[in-house]
Amino acid sequence: MRILVVDDDITLLESIGRGLRNKGYQVIEALSAAEALEHIDFDNESAIDLILADYIMPGMSGIDLLEKVREKSSSLPVIIMTAHWKKQVVIEAMRKSCNSFIEKPFTLDELIKEIASAI
Repeated sequence: MRILVVDDDITLLESIGRGLRNKGYQVIEALSAAEALEHIDFDNESAIDLILADYIMPGMSGIDLLEKVREKSSSLPVIIMTAHWKKQVVIEAMRKSCNSFIEKPFTLDELIKEIASAI
């Protein structure tokens, strides 16, 4: 399974990437939503199996990325990571067809379970 991980915090991005790779996942890392979009080939949806994106990032947020993805694909699973667990955020993302959420900080085991439930 190929997972695109998007977070502007390079330390967290590398930590998540390393953990997922150790569990057998293929990981593509992006420091911004704009960079993430460069990695997604909407003509070949099997190139990325899941997107794990931070909610708050400079420029384009995780919700903005979700909207861009949904314009081209209704089936590509997207999980939003957030330390700002507010009801309004969850409602907004669910209305935009987010597959799941995970609250920071989280363990690798919690992330693996969330990935399994999103696909």
